[in-house]
Amino acid sequence: MSRLQITLIILAILAAGVPTIARAAGAPRQSDEVTTALPEPPPGGIVFDLKYRGLDTPDDPLSYHSYWGWGGFEDTNDPFVRAVKSQVKECTVVYNGSLPRAKWSVVELKDKMPVAFYFDLDADGQLSAHEKFLPVASSNPAARDSYTFITSDFLIRTADNGEVPFRIMLVGDASRAENVSYTWSPCCILEGQASLGGEPMRLFLYCQGFPGSFTSFGRSSFMLVPASKKLDESLPRDTLSSLIYHDRTFYRVKLYGSHEKGKTVRVVPVKDTTATGDMVLDVVGKDSIKTHLAQATVLGAKDTSIEFDLVGVLPALPIGQYKLGSTDITYGLQSDEQWRLRFNEGPAFDIQAGQTSRIKLGAPTLSVRAINEQDRYKSDVKEQSTYAKGTAIYLSPQIKGKAGEVYMRFSQKNAGSDSMTDIKSHLTIVGPDGKQIASADLEYG
Repeated sequence: MSRLQITLIILAILAAGVPTIARAAGAPRQSDEVTTALPEPPPGGIVFDLKYRGLDTPDDPLSYHSYWGWGGFEDTNDPFVRAVKSQVKECTVVYNGSLPRAKWSVVELKDKMPVAFYFDLDADGQLSAHEKFLPVASSNPAARDSYTFITSDFLIRTADNGEVPFRIMLVGDASRAENVSYTWSPCCILEGQASLGGEPMRLFLYCQGFPGSFTSFGRSSFMLVPASKKLDESLPRDTLSSLIYHDRTFYRVKLYGSHEKGKTVRVVPVKDTTATGDMVLDVVGKDSIKTHLAQATVLGAKDTSIEFDLVGVLPALPIGQYKLGSTDITYGLQSDEQWRLRFNEGPAFDIQAGQTSRIKLGAPTLSVRAINEQDRYKSDVKEQSTYAKGTAIYLSPQIKGKAGEVYMRFSQKNAGSDSMTDIKSHLTIVGPDGKQIASADLEYG
């Protein structure tokens, strides 16, 4: 057996001070921490009482703008599908695996284009007149090749066997001739209003996918906006967290009640009064580097109900154990705006009262995992450093930093503007004789 020694050399453009070189799936979460009884509001306390509302149009600024697809296959034995097909000649079956009581639905076609959507609202396997939905028009010119259907409210069963109102949207994309693809989206929210920090604020809760829960820390999402602000599609949503940062203040979030029909979810943010400490990010480079935190996602290292974003600021943090998620830092030699880096899977750190936790980042190096191409989809495959000549090898290169952070992107500011240009790292593979065997840019994404 011959052996091939592979030397991997990364050649990135590392000028002007470039450093020298969702949470494990299935991990337990502190989610759905909702007490059913609604407590009496404390004197002067902050209370958002949220009610369920279904959205009626695809143009609603509160729409999810997130879509799920399950591919095209059908169960011809499903009773609801058979009931629809007994009345509709031209149709296609669509599937949503997250709706256990109504996985199969039907889209009626005319000249191969969608004209109606049939959904088993009461999950009884029978077709009723109120279970047929016509397309909903959109004013968005970009949606001219889309067909949107929105159901009326129906009851969905939650993980704790409760039943809550829900509404879904089905979108057919006909931009490719002869091939309409279908995706799904939730089409409902919880909403309420209260005064926070002396300003009237509107709070919206969104569910993650189709479990029907709007109150799962670390999975559901929320949007908190001034009541006077016009709603539009550019408003960001954040992951629902038991600790949030708003207007330079941290709040602990408590949830009560449920959104069962006619009921209320009560959200009570309580100003955090625990002791605080500081966290400092040091980026190690060839020369002294000026840095600025552009954005960081901070997660609980053990408490998975915590996940909040810091944008442009690094305030004192409540004592606890945290870790960095997706983080953007700008940096440079002359100023902290010349370059930008992004990393994921940042290090864990402790915040102790009155102390500073200093995290050293940078000094990136190349890490490569090499496995047999035939084994790339196996979960238990072991990597090797040598293979027989002629073996197809699958390489997984990563650029990792001093604290184990995984670098995703390096960008350089363009002269005379605020825009950035991505700088691709370059990978070269050479043999034992020093001759190049292969080379390629490391593609982003």
